[in-house]
Amino acid sequence: MECILCKACEAARATFNKKMIEWVYAQSNSVEVMEREADPAAIHQAYDLQQADPSESFGQYLALAEKGSVWSMATVGEMFSLGTGAPQDLEQAEKWLLRAYQAGSDYGLIWLGSLYERSKRYEEAQEVYKTGAARGFAPAMLYLAACYRRSPNWTQSRRETLALLEQGPAASDLFIRHWLTTAMVRGWFGLRYIPEGIRRLPGVAHDMANLVKDETATSQDDSQSRPGFISRLVAQLWLVGATRSAS
Repeated sequence: MECILCKACEAARATFNKKMIEWVYAQSNSVEVMEREADPAAIHQAYDLQQADPSESFGQYLALAEKGSVWSMATVGEMFSLGTGAPQDLEQAEKWLLRAYQAGSDYGLIWLGSLYERSKRYEEAQEVYKTGAARGFAPAMLYLAACYRRSPNWTQSRRETLALLEQGPAASDLFIRHWLTTAMVRGWFGLRYIPEGIRRLPGVAHDMANLVKDETATSQDDSQSRPGFISRLVAQLWLVGATRSAS
């Protein structure tokens, strides 16, 4: 029989990942990019087809991208990268994501950096993320920190990563606090930071429990209630194991 806490951890992970996607969208300049589009209705039409007919959706996005749609450039690049609606083609993915990034798309920035990472082109990924981090784009800071961690030069980058994540508004961001606390607890910054990670752990777990608690609760009283012991425990257990695959 599957452990109840394991099921709860899986549910917490799914909710946290969903919230992170929403966070990236909220932090990005997607609204500004869409406002500059010449034919937003055509973009919405292509989007509506993504689930039912990915190939048709891809064709419509590609036609729009070729006409200069920055939103569509980023989407075409990601679809090429994943092989959605078209055969996977990393060269084409890079071409379109680079164009979107150069045109100022935050999604283009994140997806291009991620593409470079998957190809182990860490220095190129870091240069892309740095352009977003320099202007305070929090997701770029988080992706830059994670890229440093995955790269061969992590030991030389640890001090820079700490400075990056512990200064300015980013220091109070839950997703950044989550990554940084996990990194400290796992000893990624060296043994001397493990106690500091443990000290931070309850606070981050509490905030995570608030984030992932039942999204169906709508009453004002329930939304202000403190998370219970089990939800805090689940958040703490999952927090410690959340980035195991990245270690």
